[in-house]
Amino acid sequence: MYKKILFGTCLTDYCDHIFNYALNLAKENDAKLWIYYGIGRLNLDETKAEQAIKEAEAKVTQAYVDQMKDRGFDNYIINVSDGDVVSELSKLARNAAVDLMVMGTSTDTPLSMGESTNVGSLGPITADAVLWAPCPVMIIPPSLIPELARG
Repeated sequence: MYKKILFGTCLTDYCDHIFNYALNLAKENDAKLWIYYGIGRLNLDETKAEQAIKEAEAKVTQAYVDQMKDRGFDNYIINVSDGDVVSELSKLARNAAVDLMVMGTSTDTPLSMGESTNVGSLGPITADAVLWAPCPVMIIPPSLIPELARG
């Protein structure tokens, strides 16, 4: 069903669980997985901005590539950019003709064991991405995260 999946990450521990969901979905669908990390608007000269992007690419590679290799998955692209995160994420999804974006609810771990399940906002990036995305957006709720599920 999906041939191109875009996973937006913030490189937190919470995003590791979202990544596993996106990776499983990509494997099940024999889909290409785009991994996107936005570093926000940089007020740097071109050389320093390029260096910041290269450093961020290295962090994304360190966070996810070995996991993909260990699971026999090599159909991926890493994309890091500066600028408005939602605009760049939406532009990438449109230009790559992505079928589905996969995101979490916020950049912070939304719940600790035993806390209320009322989590409020999706987080500003996810909320705006839902409004601007050129494709469906799958939001992975905290209840699907190991150790946070109830019942």
